[in-house]
Amino acid sequence: MKLLLDIGNSSVNWAVEEQEQLVTTGAFSYKKNNLEQELQEKFSLFEKPAEVLVSNVAGGEVVNTLSDWVNKQWQQTLWQPYVSSHFKELKNSYRFPLKMGLDRWLAMIASWEQYETALCLVGCGTALTIDVIDSGGEHLGGYIVPGIELMQKALINSTEQINVVVNNIASLDYAKDTDTAVNNGAFLAAVSMIDRVADIFSNEQQCKVKYIISGGMAELIKPLLKHPYEYKANLVLSGLSILYRASR
Repeated sequence: MKLLLDIGNSSVNWAVEEQEQLVTTGAFSYKKNNLEQELQEKFSLFEKPAEVLVSNVAGGEVVNTLSDWVNKQWQQTLWQPYVSSHFKELKNSYRFPLKMGLDRWLAMIASWEQYETALCLVGCGTALTIDVIDSGGEHLGGYIVPGIELMQKALINSTEQINVVVNNIASLDYAKDTDTAVNNGAFLAAVSMIDRVADIFSNEQQCKVKYIISGGMAELIKPLLKHPYEYKANLVLSGLSILYRASR
């Protein structure tokens, strides 16, 4: 049994893998000052895993807390991969690959491994990310902007008269009150960007594009999009598993 962890800036997605299959999955929110408590509540009754595989984009303090807890609980160390210039036919466009977020790279690996075609990948977490890959496996590049909740919070925290409750109701309708205007405006900004990138990329490609969306806000955004996106849960964890097996 292996335990796989995808640590984002505000939440952790996890899975138990047996015989190369993710058999149990879950997620929880956390803050840096309560991560150890969350780990204890979620995993203290688990049997000792053969490996603990980790994708972390939340910084060194978080992974140190995790490493200490795993060592204390199971006398186990963490397996942590890094972003590279390529994986099989998939080629990273970054001049300095280590500057790319590991979660984006793992999502690309998982998607390319399954489809091996032109891909438009959208990640909907704290940040909204878009990456495009051509049919030859060349990562053409991507975008990173604030996610929907971060857009809303930035507006609320930076203005005096916009003091609203973040609702996250998926709508692009004209708003008739400030709360709804902030909510719908953030969704419209995200959807407009995703649709625009997908339009440009699909027009550039000489083959059918596969559209994939993942992340905590993905299921809210997906119905609003123009192109036929497929929702993929645990995409980063799948990429983590693939990269681990390839390293053996």
